[in-house]
Amino acid sequence: MKSLSPTFAQEVRRLRNERGLSLSQMTGLVPYSKGHLSKIENGQVHPNPEMARLFDTVLQADGHLIDLADAPARPVPSDHTTLLAFDSMFDSHRALGHRQSPDIVLSSLRPQVDILSSMARSADDPSLGRGLWLLAARYAEYAGWMEQERGDDASAAELTRRAVQYATKGGDSDLEAYASVRQSEFALYRGDARATVAFARRAGKSRSAAVQAVAAQREAQGYALAGIADRCQDALDRADELQRTVSESRYGTTSLVDQVAIARAWSFHDLGRHSEAAAILDTQLPLIAPDSLRARTRFGLRRALAHAAAGEVDHACALVVDLLGDIRQVQSATVHIDLTAFSKLLSRLRPAAGREVAAEIADILFA
Repeated sequence: MKSLSPTFAQEVRRLRNERGLSLSQMTGLVPYSKGHLSKIENGQVHPNPEMARLFDTVLQADGHLIDLADAPARPVPSDHTTLLAFDSMFDSHRALGHRQSPDIVLSSLRPQVDILSSMARSADDPSLGRGLWLLAARYAEYAGWMEQERGDDASAAELTRRAVQYATKGGDSDLEAYASVRQSEFALYRGDARATVAFARRAGKSRSAAVQAVAAQREAQGYALAGIADRCQDALDRADELQRTVSESRYGTTSLVDQVAIARAWSFHDLGRHSEAAAILDTQLPLIAPDSLRARTRFGLRRALAHAAAGEVDHACALVVDLLGDIRQVQSATVHIDLTAFSKLLSRLRPAAGREVAAEIADILFA
């Protein structure tokens, strides 16, 4: 077997000893035998990206072992058409993410994260290197979102951390603040209002108006989750004011025409102002591009929830029936949270129009 440069091997051994772990104790933390671990530490095994990420997490190396493990042997030539090619490929991945299941998208997206980070380390042109790091950050951030959509918050957080690391190397400090927005979203979907607001406030300290705007939206949603209407309204007003100053954001959704309006509707629904939430979403849903199935499904289902909670249950059931095919196609864990909430609502209200819908929802949730 080809011997690896000792750097990775030495660092694994050093960090293990630094953490006070014996080889026997390490076997309980990683899926390798004591003999295999010994070969890794002796440089006889070349780590693949998954192995490197595993050791990096277990030994708390903060990306250092990943950096050491996947640096390619030959430098990338100074050809800026590489950036254009990968930038175009990213648009293709994102278009696929609008319509297909996260598993399909991640099968090609995650390897690109590793390829780009390896190329960036070996670029012989500093400008090309920075461009590759920034592209690696965009790929990793979007892969993190797809992992969240798949229901794997741990992988989503790990990819977001890598995105921050890569963006910093490329000279972009905004993504570190945006990572707190993502953590706020994790907390929001868990129903943790306090953590939602705390992470949003942290993100709001960014110098980027785009990050501040989306942070204010998450802060508002956190307050709404806790039923604190006045603070929610203040945060929404702040988000609206900030959003007017933003021409374009490198991170986050590209599917919504008015992000603040959607956040306002989401917050109103959680505050019990269901009719107002439904009216906003009735206006906003037609503005989402037809091919943005993931966004149309997410906010379409939230629209149905608002109508049902406002007493228009039969209309809500009709809206959900129209969404069922898309829900099956995009296979979103976050959408399934609202689908579960709608199922509970049907169980409580028992509308005549809801029996068939309830059966189809059960098939989707427990396929």
